[in-house]
Amino acid sequence: MAPRTVKKTLAAGKGLLPEFNDNDKAIFDYEILVPLVNVNEEGFPEDKDLYKTIDTTKKPYPNGYGKPLELVFGKKFQMPIMETCLKTMLVDEISQFDIDKKDALALPMVASKLRNISRAEVDKNYKDEHHHHCAAMGPIKTGYPELDDFMNNPSPIRLIIHLKQYIPADQYKADSWQMNDETKLRTVDQLKEEGNRLFKEKEFVLATEKYREALTILDTLLLKEKPGDTEWTELDKKNIPLYLNLSQCYLNLNRFYEARGAAEEALKRDPGNEKALYRRAKSKIGTWDLDEAEEDLIEMARKHPESKTLAQKELEIVHRKKLEKKQSDKSVYKAMFTANASGENK
Repeated sequence: MAPRTVKKTLAAGKGLLPEFNDNDKAIFDYEILVPLVNVNEEGFPEDKDLYKTIDTTKKPYPNGYGKPLELVFGKKFQMPIMETCLKTMLVDEISQFDIDKKDALALPMVASKLRNISRAEVDKNYKDEHHHHCAAMGPIKTGYPELDDFMNNPSPIRLIIHLKQYIPADQYKADSWQMNDETKLRTVDQLKEEGNRLFKEKEFVLATEKYREALTILDTLLLKEKPGDTEWTELDKKNIPLYLNLSQCYLNLNRFYEARGAAEEALKRDPGNEKALYRRAKSKIGTWDLDEAEEDLIEMARKHPESKTLAQKELEIVHRKKLEKKQSDKSVYKAMFTANASGENK
């Protein structure tokens, strides 16, 4: 506990004090109160009416985070005093902590980031962006009046925490940002295998989620490497089977444009890939881009002679669909001509 912080238990918790090791997780509600009196002269008042709430998890955006906060220990949370306070608590305990303003200076920026996250979840058109600040622009603002006021006039705070749940690191699935590179690579392989299992069970939507999650983790690893370097190239190759599998899932779901996009991602990395050419051709057949589908199938047969029979089978489908489209177009034109001729006779 920081020497400038005073704790008071409001409701006892249960069990033993958790170990709070690195990567363990706490799930908790909090409320941050600012005294309306001069604490240096009068101390922290007991009457809650003499406080103003400036942030809480119990109020939705724009007045708070809107749900219990999850904190992973050992990840340099930007308001360290909150992590320090949590480490003194039992599960289900509710306690208040009177905190010196020096330990609360990070509060406005932390609270605004949490609210922006909450806003992004309810407003799909909102994108949280970081803006550069110039001294000539005046004081930094969060966009939330009560937080801006605290930033301009910092004071001691009363922090009330309800520790709702404590989860040891080995009892929950870590988010990708918590993993080291070795764990991320291992997780990519696990997600791929899980996606393959779901594919065999014809759970195509769930399989796409696993493949996409693996692709996202790979992206975080690629960002650490220089494009074109050996390490980057080897990592990027791992994208190919994931995009191929994703493309096949989308084909099975008749989501042809997404199937085409996934196949093209594989072809960017391996231009002559047989499966990618085939799946892109199938997706183009599905969207009636028949000339382009024909080109892909011809290229597949040329680059992979062993697939000539399969290509020929699909080309027959393409030619049949072209004939159907031609006949359909003729019928439409005929109907239009008949309608126009009928109109002229009136």
